[in-house]
Amino acid sequence: MITARQLQQIFTPLTGDPSPRVCRTLSGNINTILKVEASGQMYGLRIRSQEQVYRYEPDLMKEVFISWLLDPSHAGASDTERAWALSQLRAAQRGVGRKSSGIEPTGLAFDWSRQILSQPYFVYEWIEGEPLWDDPDEQLYRATGRALASLHQVRFDAFYADFFAIGNAPQAWADRFQAALAKEVGEARSRLSPTLLHAVEHVSMPSTLPFPPCLIHNDFSPGNILVREGRLAAVIDWDNAVVDVAPLDFVKMKYWTAKDDQGQLGHNPGLFRAFVTGYGPRGIEIAESETFAWYELLWLLRVWNFEMSKQERGLERAPGYPAAVEYTAALEEVIGHLSARCGSSSPTS
Repeated sequence: MITARQLQQIFTPLTGDPSPRVCRTLSGNINTILKVEASGQMYGLRIRSQEQVYRYEPDLMKEVFISWLLDPSHAGASDTERAWALSQLRAAQRGVGRKSSGIEPTGLAFDWSRQILSQPYFVYEWIEGEPLWDDPDEQLYRATGRALASLHQVRFDAFYADFFAIGNAPQAWADRFQAALAKEVGEARSRLSPTLLHAVEHVSMPSTLPFPPCLIHNDFSPGNILVREGRLAAVIDWDNAVVDVAPLDFVKMKYWTAKDDQGQLGHNPGLFRAFVTGYGPRGIEIAESETFAWYELLWLLRVWNFEMSKQERGLERAPGYPAAVEYTAALEEVIGHLSARCGSSSPTS
């Protein structure tokens, strides 16, 4: 997908090496990542090779803006100032990266001008490490909680549909959340039991939201958290980053906390507790909040619909991930929890 000439055009100006070489290729649903050696150093080249299935902001490699948001010198920026900074990045189309805040990778260059490659790309310092779920150590889960709390310190004045809307088109949280939930309920309508479906449709949404809008990774799971030599190396895969509320980033950590002895992902109470306490004083409040339960419901419906759809088409699920049936009990528990909080009938009553 990339020629030697293109590789040279990307890396020679950055490293001075006239003959960079690809050492490894990793292919995902949206991106292709090349591990590249140049001048004795290792770099990552992330190419959005499947733009047609990417449902967020086009022509934007989000790490560039994420690093701007996480820069301590921009801590007091208003949404208007953030919108201006993003507009400058969009207009430039290409440029140098930014040093890591300690959470995201250190960027070296970005380009969505399509002059060298036909897709947007991002160059960063290669990060050696293994996914957190392959190193289930409580200390590392606490460190992960601290990193997430630092990320959530980037607060916004309002909620937005995407980064391009920041400072220009605020959105009511309830409207966006209800639309997302309605979509998943509609898809699950022919699959959920009548009892569960009735319970979902009769739980009242909260009238107030106790959490402010902030920067959310939106795919915060141990598979996207790299660790090395007993420390957190970086959080990767920022394609889904949004403006939302902190409980959203807790959900995958709860249900995909770690792998068991058979390599299957699932909830690990001890490690999840370490993550929650590492987050700080608000960690327990978040994990026990009604808002968190609503995000659990939304995510459980989404992943259950996804796995059911694959099952109905005769497709195998990804190795290590739970089958659809394994989410059913969690759905029943969350719906029962919300029903009790809202004074509705329990789905099992």
